Amino acid sequence: MDKIWWNQITKAHKFIEDIAAAAAGGTSTVLFLPENVPWKNTLLELTGDRLKMENPRNSFVVTECPQEDAGLFLLNRFCAERKRATYRYGMSYAAFLGRCEDIVLNNRYIWVADVSDEKYDEWLDFVTEYNKSTAGRKTHAVFILETHSRNLARKLRKGIRVLSFDQNIGMYDRFTFCALIAAENSCKDYLRPYLAELASAVCGEDAELCAQCVQAGKGFMEHPGETLGLIAQNEYRSDGSAYCFSKSDDEIRRQVWETQLKNIFPVIEKYRNHFIEKNREDIKKALPISNSFGEMVEKPEDVEIGTLFYLAGLREISLSVGDYEELKLYRNARNMLAHLNVLDFEDVDAILSRANTL
Repeated sequence: MDKIWWNQITKAHKFIEDIAAAAAGGTSTVLFLPENVPWKNTLLELTGDRLKMENPRNSFVVTECPQEDAGLFLLNRFCAERKRATYRYGMSYAAFLGRCEDIVLNNRYIWVADVSDEKYDEWLDFVTEYNKSTAGRKTHAVFILETHSRNLARKLRKGIRVLSFDQNIGMYDRFTFCALIAAENSCKDYLRPYLAELASAVCGEDAELCAQCVQAGKGFMEHPGETLGLIAQNEYRSDGSAYCFSKSDDEIRRQVWETQLKNIFPVIEKYRNHFIEKNREDIKKALPISNSFGEMVEKPEDVEIGTLFYLAGLREISLSVGDYEELKLYRNARNMLAHLNVLDFEDVDAILSRANTL
């Protein structure tokens, strides 16, 4: 799943390329990521691989944001003891490190993970001053500052690039991902688009949760709320953390209804047109007739499915028992959706199974 997301989803893959291109070009970056970035370890691995292709002489280092001062941390981590001994108080760590041309820091891409709100300004100030101190030099460290706080988006510095996951990767990308992995699911072919649409709608920005729901297949389509509860209880994210799903039952129900509206209503309309063409002569004989709004309907193609069902009940349209039950299925589904009600999965399955035969 991780490689499908980061390699086959165009914008997700481009996001990695943009990170690597900025770093390889010598530009430090502030990276805004969601709390539940999909398969973060794979993101780091692929970014490191890309940077190695761009510049094999430099090393890619990932470190959690330290509690100590940013400059002091880098001094202790990337300077030999003899070099540290030459540091004199009164000079900033950024200026000192920026002037050192013989330290391993100069050949590092450093990804600082989970920069907190409290440490954000400190790291920005360090990188800004460090960049000034290394101006004109060919070799120097490049920083990727990862943060999850959207409130920090306005706090930027000149010369530091900004890349936002949310602004580069959207709902359509998650739907495309769901569609790709739904193709691997054992459910019936005609249900796969519905499964992909439902998972991307209900799970929102959480691509890893999308993958879990698509893998659940029929169980998720039948009972989305219960399936999400089971995932939260029994499954874990790629980083080992638990799934946390905060949507209410009403929110889930609304998103299921919206998904059914998108997927089922067009099939109902397709069926209505098919039914009219098949029974045009009987329908013509019953016209004109008043519709539900009190308007006179004179053309067969303008007759609503509820009116068609009414005419069939009066025997104005001659139908077999099977055809009558099929008309009833579509008419009831139309009424349910029109009144904001969710269809049972059995009806969804029955309607979508007929879509390609109409």
